[in-house]
Amino acid sequence: MRRIILIIFLSSLQVLVFAQKNTIEKAMQDELDRSMKDLRLDTLEKPFYISCTIQDVKVYSITAVLGGIVNSSENSSRGKGNRVLIGGYEFNDESFDNNLFSTPEANDIDVPLDDDYLGIRRAIWVSIDNVYKSASRQFAKNQEMLKDQKKPLEELPHRRFEKVAPFQITTDYTPVAFDEKKWEQILRQLTDRFKTTDYPGSTLQLNFVQGFEYFVSSEGTHIKSPIHQAVLQLSIFGKDSDGGIVYDQSMWCGFSPDDFPSVAELQSAIKAKIAHLDQVQKMKKFDDEYSGPVLFEGAPVADILSGILFMSRDGLLYDNNIQGLTGMRPDTRNSMESKIGKNVVSPSISVKALSKKQHYKETKLLGAFQADSEGTPPPDELVLVEKGILKDMLNDRTLTSSTQKANGHRDGPGVIQVSMSESIPTKDMKEKLISQAKEAGLEFGLMIKNESIGRIGMFNVYKVNVADGSEELLRNARFSSLSMKNLRKVLGSSEEAIYNTPSLGNNSKFTSYIVPKSLLMTDVDIMSADLPSFNEKEFVKDPLRKD
Repeated sequence: MRRIILIIFLSSLQVLVFAQKNTIEKAMQDELDRSMKDLRLDTLEKPFYISCTIQDVKVYSITAVLGGIVNSSENSSRGKGNRVLIGGYEFNDESFDNNLFSTPEANDIDVPLDDDYLGIRRAIWVSIDNVYKSASRQFAKNQEMLKDQKKPLEELPHRRFEKVAPFQITTDYTPVAFDEKKWEQILRQLTDRFKTTDYPGSTLQLNFVQGFEYFVSSEGTHIKSPIHQAVLQLSIFGKDSDGGIVYDQSMWCGFSPDDFPSVAELQSAIKAKIAHLDQVQKMKKFDDEYSGPVLFEGAPVADILSGILFMSRDGLLYDNNIQGLTGMRPDTRNSMESKIGKNVVSPSISVKALSKKQHYKETKLLGAFQADSEGTPPPDELVLVEKGILKDMLNDRTLTSSTQKANGHRDGPGVIQVSMSESIPTKDMKEKLISQAKEAGLEFGLMIKNESIGRIGMFNVYKVNVADGSEELLRNARFSSLSMKNLRKVLGSSEEAIYNTPSLGNNSKFTSYIVPKSLLMTDVDIMSADLPSFNEKEFVKDPLRKD
């Protein structure tokens, strides 16, 4: 899309005086209306569509190491993004060019933090003006390119911008009072125990952002939605006796820090993590190249399914890339689109996007949303896979084929439910793993449980002996490859679990997964993870160690 990129990271998210919001909304709407009426330069065509986004947020960030605070900040900012389209819904400045973003110009102006009506309007005006000029010139190039092809538009690979009905929603909420001193003390208390461990480089970081996102478009869409996201991340880092890296992490998520476990529960969880890592240090490293059944239990189920379904090369996300009209550039589009209506995974698997659903069995689904960042509301239920058959994929408003429709997922998954029609009780899954490994002629199968697969790239595995069912914990394993084909033959437990995870993408939003509590894949490739070793002689004894 031809627009200024809205860049907001949790580490630099900032913002807001919560009291007055009408100033921002009025300035956005007034400047958008004026631009649609008066925006015209020389022989350049007028825009047919303009949208404007402002994220008005405040972020609190605290980091603690060894019982001390190394960072504590409270910052405010207003980030903006604009989109200007020239031409029409079927053919516009985005239709032929794979470079869909316009970077900010040197004369761009930040949105003022004060509720300064004229200042906000001027910042929006400069951005819209810059994007308009870029979009107009690109549309002229597209017109010439279409003329040179001497073919009807429908015979050429191109993008169209889907028209959607105007959508208006205003969601208010009361901001949470954040007690910075209280949380500094909590983080000091929680990290103090690392002083006498083998993990002095461990950190505990709290990021809490709250505010509002405003979106207006020339179609009449007007959205005010809250932003309230809190993440507490523990990273435990150290070395074993041979100098090898040992690492683990945990995350707790919520709408605010009030959603985190109690201090006592956090202390217990951290203590358990340290004890587990102490145990892992003593374990052998995984040095096999394994191909066979793997049993996932707990959080790894959500991690592995999210990775395959939405982060792999053949994930369930429509691709905006198109084949170039000139040159020899190969087609880099997601091949899954050509498989709609075909079997892509086990017939027992169904996948739904339930992105408006806010609770499931009394658990808050943090990924729920009412509309995406393009102002498109998702359906209450979107079937992606039904009994193994691919039905649809997540999409935004930029469409590359006549069969696509916008379904309100510009920002990726919100709430995803993966269910299985054929399942077995969780308690019987290990026996099923052994049976599958024995059938494949293997001496052992592998189990992965309570690991953060999606965040660190490596994990620990339990080698399950086929002969007697005994388990041996091994460390430093990784996947050789993962794709949709790994879901061709699977077994899932009859119980469901819910996991709220921060997005690994660029929008810093949550995704919620409703998935089987256990998942057995029959064909997975796992190999050893080679990590650097830092076996240095210690000349000065660590002053924190008591031994």
